[in-house]
Amino acid sequence: MKRLISLIIALVLCLSLAVPAFAEKTDAANGEYTMSAENPGEQGRAEETEWIIRWADGLIQQRLWSITYGVWLTDWITVGYYDP
Repeated sequence: MKRLISLIIALVLCLSLAVPAFAEKTDAANGEYTMSAENPGEQGRAEETEWIIRWADGLIQQRLWSITYGVWLTDWITVGYYDP
């Protein structure tokens, strides 16, 4: 009996791993982006970021800007002081 139950569980696990998962396509105009399975070999791109540096009120500050999404990722971070 244990052998039959073990066989059934093993079969169910094997079949559940064989089912491919595909994401639904959405309209990019709504600001919703999902992965699709049209080109499964295609790799996604990494987000591009840039540190913006400013000198203000005797402080040296930096902030991280997302080039990919066009948004700030951090607040201004003080990294040092300077004497004008």
